[in-house]
Amino acid sequence: MAVSKMQLKDIIKSEFRYMFCHNPKIIFILIGLPILYTMLFGLVYNGNIVKNIPTLIYDQDQTPISFALIQSFADSERYNIVTQVTSQEDMMESLHHGDALVAVVIPPKFAQDIKLGKSSQVLITISTANLMFSNAILGSVQEIVQTYSAGIGQKSLEGLSQTPSQALSSAAPIRLAVRVLHNPTFSYSNFMLPGLGINGLQLAIMLAICYILAREYTRISYWEGISVPSIILGKLVPYWLLSMVGFVLCLVMNIALFDVPCRGDIGSLLLIGSAFTFAIINVGTFFSAIVPNIVYAVQLPMLYIMPAYLFSGYSWPILAMNDFSKGFSALLPITYAADTLRDLLLAGYSPSLFINTTLLFIFGSVLFFLSSLLFCLRRKKLLHTDQEAIL
Repeated sequence: MAVSKMQLKDIIKSEFRYMFCHNPKIIFILIGLPILYTMLFGLVYNGNIVKNIPTLIYDQDQTPISFALIQSFADSERYNIVTQVTSQEDMMESLHHGDALVAVVIPPKFAQDIKLGKSSQVLITISTANLMFSNAILGSVQEIVQTYSAGIGQKSLEGLSQTPSQALSSAAPIRLAVRVLHNPTFSYSNFMLPGLGINGLQLAIMLAICYILAREYTRISYWEGISVPSIILGKLVPYWLLSMVGFVLCLVMNIALFDVPCRGDIGSLLLIGSAFTFAIINVGTFFSAIVPNIVYAVQLPMLYIMPAYLFSGYSWPILAMNDFSKGFSALLPITYAADTLRDLLLAGYSPSLFINTTLLFIFGSVLFFLSSLLFCLRRKKLLHTDQEAIL
């Protein structure tokens, strides 16, 4: 039967009344959530460009001309010169350990070759495990070297009685060579898939475990006489084991189906995977412990997932974030796992593996304690309420 205009109007008014008067959280979801996410994205990306990239200098010439080129990098807001090395081995070790992400290598006889009218080559070595840094480096370093080269070439040829315009177009004595480490093909799938995989795992864990304690509040007497840590630990262990199975299958798919390289050892990969899944399981358990009912237990993780990935530093480097974003990212387990996993796969080594693993296990243990405490307090309150109802 067709609905009349009056009936339709009443239905619309009734639904608006329900949303605004009885369930205002719908208004937050439909209006507030897009605004919130827009603000969060804006906070992350408001810098527009990646700045202060950790840079090392390997100057084998040590002349005023090489010092002037180094100064060009120091003057750029893109680069932060963190160290100067004196050997190839020191340079590779610094890049390998993540102390620097780009190395500027100036060859011996750099100034001499330029003065003799020969071309000289500056080598830029880039760690491309994180494409956000490498893309920023490739564009800006070419501009710096070309500008400096044009200036040197112009001065050299002006000494041969050429006009400035003729000299500028006649020679650029410095050539740029780029050496790419870890992700030489600049593969976007190699860069993104590991992080997207564990973000999907994070979502799956949160959805699976979000009501693990919330549902027990409706049958609290069932657990009377059993210690709270035993209850929670007994519930978490199966989720942890299955989460590790999901983590391993995710890695296998990345490597076997999508050709993501695996240069790290299996033990390190399993270590960061176990720490990450342990932390996320306890995040979900904590949410489940604090929510009033199962409905909220399902909804709360949805507010967590997007900001967690956004602020993790995986798609946009933490180095380029503002202070608020950096502080918020420090509270997220995926921050300590995603880049570590990618480094292990692409570079074969992560200098922060053991630090991040330790932090994740500590983080999960603290949340386990808090969840146990909250569940214990609520259990006592609910049991007391049940006893009063019986009396």
